[in-house]
Amino acid sequence: MDIDKNLTRRKFLQASVAGLSFMYLPGIGRVKARPFGIMNAGNYYGRLCYNENPLGPSPFALDAMQQAASISNRYPDWYSSTLESDIATSHDLAPNNICAGTGATEVIRLIADAFLTVGDEVVSATPTYFQMAYEATANGASVIYVPVDENYVIDLDGISQAITPDTKLISLVNPNNPLPTCVHKTNMEAFINSLPSGIVVVVDEAYHHYIHTPDYKSCIRYVAEGLPVIVVRTFSKAYGLAGARIGYSAASSQYTNQIASSQMFAMVSNLGQAAAQAALNDTQHVTNTVTLNDQAKGILQDGFTNLGLDYIPSETNFIMFDTGTSASWVASELASRGFQVRTGWGMPQHIRVSTGLLEEMNEFIVALGEILGQDCRERKTPPTFGLNRIYPNPFNSQCTIKITSFSSEKVLLAIYDSAGRKVQTLVNQALTPGVHNITWDGRDVHGRRVASGVYIMNLLQGEFAKSAKITLIR
Repeated sequence: MDIDKNLTRRKFLQASVAGLSFMYLPGIGRVKARPFGIMNAGNYYGRLCYNENPLGPSPFALDAMQQAASISNRYPDWYSSTLESDIATSHDLAPNNICAGTGATEVIRLIADAFLTVGDEVVSATPTYFQMAYEATANGASVIYVPVDENYVIDLDGISQAITPDTKLISLVNPNNPLPTCVHKTNMEAFINSLPSGIVVVVDEAYHHYIHTPDYKSCIRYVAEGLPVIVVRTFSKAYGLAGARIGYSAASSQYTNQIASSQMFAMVSNLGQAAAQAALNDTQHVTNTVTLNDQAKGILQDGFTNLGLDYIPSETNFIMFDTGTSASWVASELASRGFQVRTGWGMPQHIRVSTGLLEEMNEFIVALGEILGQDCRERKTPPTFGLNRIYPNPFNSQCTIKITSFSSEKVLLAIYDSAGRKVQTLVNQALTPGVHNITWDGRDVHGRRVASGVYIMNLLQGEFAKSAKITLIR
């Protein structure tokens, strides 16, 4: 079942002390049943850019994966039936309300494939997690972006006003990412109940377990009420199974059938299914994860305050803070000291930093203070991610796409036609940070000249995406 969100601060602090006693004091509590403890892979220290769980998976999940490894020669449960049944039970839903997939990533793609096609519209907030917008564009749909409000909260009134007769889907991330705020439950309820018929609301609740405010409530309740809502959850965050790749949707049986209709069978491995089933039963591990997260956030918040930096109050396992200067420069300097963070989203002074081990948090604040204390004359702004320019546009025989890579992560630049079919992949490799000029000669992957028309270019690097239209005239 879901963890109680109505804990008082006093009860939470008491749970924090109890939870951390076994994590840091050998021989106390359940430490013998949990030998893995906190992640000890040194090459992950300072990786504060992916909102991962530094506590690692539940030891029960680790045991389950080890047992499942012995039958890796066997195909898994083709349709994750047992896992879906266990997930459904945890939410008081029926198994046909759940579709499990290889992370929320696959589930979001399946939802886009099920509900979006050429000419459809998606309404989404900005900044927010990009994937639904990316998948919509790849399917030939268009995206309407509504800026968050002055408190960095998703503007539901603005989203309502942006709805048109072509709107088929509304994409919400609650709590949001990269802005770690959440929509209050009364506002969400009023919004859901006021929507025109024929519109599906997708709510990504990846960070659900970290919330403490009593003004929030999961949208899974709307599924039980039969409303046109799809909730996406993941085992990557609070359950610590990002590498096992398990996520799921909760929706009406009708919507679930649509979502699952294009899914390949046997996508979730034996190890992944076993890990998720075991993790569901280990509520203590989730409690310990949330406890560590709140202590880590406390260190960051105190550090930002001492450095005179503003930050956005967080309901997640990451914080956005204002550096007061070029965020990309600060991020580059942090990287040189072993700390990876995220910048972007049209917020040139803000950095998103994930919570980690308490030692990491303390050392991060020290490094940040040293960086901000440097002479301004020493500061050089590194490149930022972007699909900068396409020229000429329209074009006849060849065009140049000017892009910027901000790191050594792989870059994907693909072209789709107006029906959402992939035409050509121009880049699928790591590029050096900086500006790159990529050419397209108006041909598809088979070398054939494509027809005149409007095409979509999608640029992807890490968790950032940009799209742009280009017109080919023969």
